[in-house]
Amino acid sequence: MSYRYAHWYLIAALVAIMAGFWPSFFRPLSGGSAWHTLHGVTATAWVVALILQSWLMARGLRIWHRRVAWGALALLPVLIVSALYMVQVMQTNPAMPPFLPPLLAFIDIPSLAFLILLVTLALLNVRRPAAHKRFMAATVLLGFPPALGRLYARVLAPWLDFMQALHGSFLTVELILVVLIIGDRRAGQRHLAYPMSLAFFIAVHALMIPVSASAGWQSFLAWFAGLP
Repeated sequence: MSYRYAHWYLIAALVAIMAGFWPSFFRPLSGGSAWHTLHGVTATAWVVALILQSWLMARGLRIWHRRVAWGALALLPVLIVSALYMVQVMQTNPAMPPFLPPLLAFIDIPSLAFLILLVTLALLNVRRPAAHKRFMAATVLLGFPPALGRLYARVLAPWLDFMQALHGSFLTVELILVVLIIGDRRAGQRHLAYPMSLAFFIAVHALMIPVSASAGWQSFLAWFAGLP
């Protein structure tokens, strides 16, 4: 019952993501290249699909819920491939300061792997609705660091620079997950999705600066950027 109105929270998440990417994607309705646009469209469609799934289940429309789920799963490979391509292109972007592409890649590549893990666990728990919906809901939070980092840097300038805004975006996600975990505990619920997501975000947050500056990571990205 606590998730009966989850679609309203997912709509709020979509609004936050749109606000973050408003100048670069949603206002022009284009990412500047076909791949960038494709990634923006599929990432937005993923969140919209989650909103629809929650709304449909709240009304007992299980068949349509499954149909939307199949459509979302069909989008997932396109979302992932387009995101990886954007990471690759970013490594040779002369407009970005040298430290930034490796840093963002360390956020993006593990996030894509974690997205696959969350969706896989959601599918494995499809007959356990309480676990299933938490794994799916957690996927939305992966869009928050890039979106909120941009939003905070834009809205709170000049008080925050980009790195402070990026840290703030991670802290926001971590706080959301702590609130969700406490809510589950108070309701007598014990599920893996939110504690696992919190551990993931804390790990990426703690490691993103030292790892992205390491020779090993930059060597990997040089190889990755050279892929056809």
